[in-house]
Amino acid sequence: MFIDLREQKKTSKKILFRIVLFILVVILISYLIYNTIRLIMRPADTFVVEQGVLSVSEVKDAYVIRNEVVLQGNNYKNGMEKVIAEGKKVAKGDSVFRYYVNGEETIKNEIAELDKQIQEAQKNEEPISTADIEILKRKIREAEEKIYDSNSKEEIEKYKKEIEDYTYKISVIVGDSSPAGSYLKDLINKKTEYLNKLTDGAEEIITTDSGIVSYRIDNMEQLFTTTDFNYLTSSFLTNLNLKTGEIIENSTEKGKIITDFYCYLAIEMNSESAMNAKVGDKVKIQYDTDSIVSSEIVHINDGEKSKILVFKVDDLPEKMISYRKISVEIIWWEHTGLKVPNSALIEENGKKYVERNRAGYNAKVLVKILKQDDSYAIIDNYTTDELKEMGYSYDEIVNMYSIKQYDKVVVNSK
Repeated sequence: MFIDLREQKKTSKKILFRIVLFILVVILISYLIYNTIRLIMRPADTFVVEQGVLSVSEVKDAYVIRNEVVLQGNNYKNGMEKVIAEGKKVAKGDSVFRYYVNGEETIKNEIAELDKQIQEAQKNEEPISTADIEILKRKIREAEEKIYDSNSKEEIEKYKKEIEDYTYKISVIVGDSSPAGSYLKDLINKKTEYLNKLTDGAEEIITTDSGIVSYRIDNMEQLFTTTDFNYLTSSFLTNLNLKTGEIIENSTEKGKIITDFYCYLAIEMNSESAMNAKVGDKVKIQYDTDSIVSSEIVHINDGEKSKILVFKVDDLPEKMISYRKISVEIIWWEHTGLKVPNSALIEENGKKYVERNRAGYNAKVLVKILKQDDSYAIIDNYTTDELKEMGYSYDEIVNMYSIKQYDKVVVNSK
């Protein structure tokens, strides 16, 4: 009887074990069937997490505002010769350009005729110290060429003095008693007089300000001032009828000094970022394919449906000298980090998660959103201190999953 009871207990245990095993097998099979059906009906797409850039920007037309002092003399109808080239720096008191003298073309023709006569006179000279005289003649010709090629008043005066010195030396060598030498001396002196007329009779324009020289004049220099930006309104800018990307033409009558090595951009905007912008905000501005500058909002004029924002650019590239109205891209913010699509984010109880898929195993990972736009988000893991402040215990923090570059996250395929 005792043996039968023991056998019955063993049999009961075997039956119970088989029942439990059967139930577990059924549950496992059901789970596999359920996931298979779910994957068939709605496949679980994944996205590889990589380092990416997220930014908010917009392309707008910008009006370039500079501190400019226009230079113009009395003889502007005579045409001008540039002493300082476009884009070069000058100091206060420097000569910037000069106006041609009246009859300058006639004077140049007279000089050319004298050159021919001098060459003929040299052929008839007595061969006295020929080598020395030829060297001096060559130096005179070189100095004359330098005068024609130079735009610097200081250099021109230097070369004129050299010609006078060389001429005197030739006259000493040849001698005043020599008919050929005396004739040559008269020709050279006459040519020197004409050269003096070219420079001494010209109106020289001197700058009273230091800065950058430009000859691109559009007559907007007095309209766009920098002392007070309140005049910048939508109607003011529209009524100017300026074309975007039109190069300012070089003037043949005026020049100007850009007194600061920075400029301002006035832009009319109505985007959400612009309407929420504040004075002091810093943004980046791209004005060419590979050219980006830092800037700061220094003034805002409110309008009914838009605002006029004035950005200070701590640089003065050539494009912002050559143009009055250009197209730029305002980059409101830019952030680099782990980039995921918004469809990968799961929100629960005010917190954001992603479902990480690693080696076929899914795990829910708590993440913080650094930046987000309509399509993507830049995410990161919380630090231990941040998690403690959020109320998580040490054990909970230790057992938390993290997200890394090249991990796969599940995205909603809807």
